[in-house]
Amino acid sequence: MIRILESKDIGGLLARRGARLIEAEAVVRPILEAVRKRGDRALLEYARQFDGLERKSVRVPEAELRAARRKLSPEFCRAVERAAANIRAYARRQMPREWSRQMQPGLRLGQIVRPLETVAAYVPSGRYPLFSTLMMTVIPAQVAGVPNICAASPRAVMEVFGTAALLGVRQVFQMGGAQAIAAFAFGTKTVPRADRIVGPGNIYVAAAKKLLAGEVGIDFIAGPTEILIIAAEGDPRRLAADLLAQAEHDVDASDRKSTRLNSSHANISYA
Repeated sequence: MIRILESKDIGGLLARRGARLIEAEAVVRPILEAVRKRGDRALLEYARQFDGLERKSVRVPEAELRAARRKLSPEFCRAVERAAANIRAYARRQMPREWSRQMQPGLRLGQIVRPLETVAAYVPSGRYPLFSTLMMTVIPAQVAGVPNICAASPRAVMEVFGTAALLGVRQVFQMGGAQAIAAFAFGTKTVPRADRIVGPGNIYVAAAKKLLAGEVGIDFIAGPTEILIIAAEGDPRRLAADLLAQAEHDVDASDRKSTRLNSSHANISYA
């Protein structure tokens, strides 16, 4: 059943959303502090408690990545290669250009572009293997020339590990949640400290990124996806697919789903 909310009710909804993030911050603060103070020991405790880690280290051996790659179907590998080529081509167009110009006698201005040293990609794998997130975060870093690219994912998912091997990412860590963000923010003996952490996650990941912004670079604080679809006509199945494509991200994301407009009034629909 879809609930229809009038525009006058949106303020209360957004207030609840803000309160939910504040609650999450209270939960993650002690996790961040524990990883900061105790490093790998705290990280392993949380990884075993929340992520079901069984190995002695959060670092995934390269042999395990290669084994996952061998289990991927040829169709899957071709899809990854095609998508990777498209993402790479787009990332190249986004690259800032170095330039130097003589503006007037004695005055030369320019721009020097240098990649970050270390970038960490957070790849959710709670309910769905979001290997596409790995591609969308890692490939731009590769195009930019980042020498040290890491990825973290909470579960040992064949598609994620195999895609990492296909992309040549060797530093993969099985860890998730706020503890993964803390590990990249502070660095441990096993996990390198990142200059920037990118990629989506649940509300606890978002809260951790918010609290650590400034101590480490982040992309942005991702919230529940909100989609606006304006359609006078069209195939309802395709319109619904656009909405459902976002519903897999997080439980909170499915609470606020779309905006529907017609000629007489505007309602916001929440799945």
